[in-house]
Amino acid sequence: MEFEFSFIVDGISVDDEYALGILYENFDALLFSQSGREVLVISGEGADCVMVAHGLINSLRKELPQVSLLRLDADLVGISDIAGRIKRTRQNVAQWVGARGDDGGDFPPPEGVVGRSQVWRWAEVNEWLEGQGLGDGVRRPTRDEALIIELLISQTLKATKQGRPSLEVVAEQDDRAADRREVWNLLGQALTDPTFLDGLQALPRRDAHRLKVVCAVLLDPLVKVVEQLGTEEFSGALAVISSDGELHVTPIAATPFPGAIPVEDLGLTRDATVGDLVLLQRSGSLKRGTPLSLSFA
Repeated sequence: MEFEFSFIVDGISVDDEYALGILYENFDALLFSQSGREVLVISGEGADCVMVAHGLINSLRKELPQVSLLRLDADLVGISDIAGRIKRTRQNVAQWVGARGDDGGDFPPPEGVVGRSQVWRWAEVNEWLEGQGLGDGVRRPTRDEALIIELLISQTLKATKQGRPSLEVVAEQDDRAADRREVWNLLGQALTDPTFLDGLQALPRRDAHRLKVVCAVLLDPLVKVVEQLGTEEFSGALAVISSDGELHVTPIAATPFPGAIPVEDLGLTRDATVGDLVLLQRSGSLKRGTPLSLSFA
């Protein structure tokens, strides 16, 4: 599924030809000025909106470190804006809005009032229009997804100001994306603990400004975790929820490094799953937090 995001950004302008070239070539993105703000419209594909946004945020930070993402643009629209975008009359749109008030029609509720006019989130209006065969076919963040993405942006800005590495969370995009989102949510709660965060940041890695965490589910093969981590990564972490609902975070590497135990020494082969690893940890055969090398021979 393709998702579109509109970010308010800083550190770039429509006159920056070099940066615009990178945005176009690497991201097929559009930058424009609106009411004194720079707005970046960018798309990405995946099974989960938040994970796609997270990947784009980290990719932009890597390719254009001078650019700061400040927040999502809610893209608020009034009746005239909606009519113009779908080439219908204001009267048509007003009828849809009025039907909601008169007989409980399902047109989205307004986001608020600007001046004397009501405004709506375009993402919600467009989703409703899709049901009428009038949408533009583009998927945008829901209200709840936008809140999570705003938190991601805030954490990235905070990490940059404090000189901490940017946290890059990756996950396989398949039919278990919702389960991986649950892992991400628990991980986000754990990251509020400074001790937990310091432990992650102490991991040796090639890029001091970036820390990668792979969110997985118990049935994921360990070789898939290696693919998500990337063979070029020195180390990172594996996050998974055990069968009893507990978050397990394990330091991992795609290549051998000092202090890490090769998983093959634990009897885990290329066919092993994340669940097999968690069973060793829960049984006491492997101490929680022990760094592991996933470099299968």
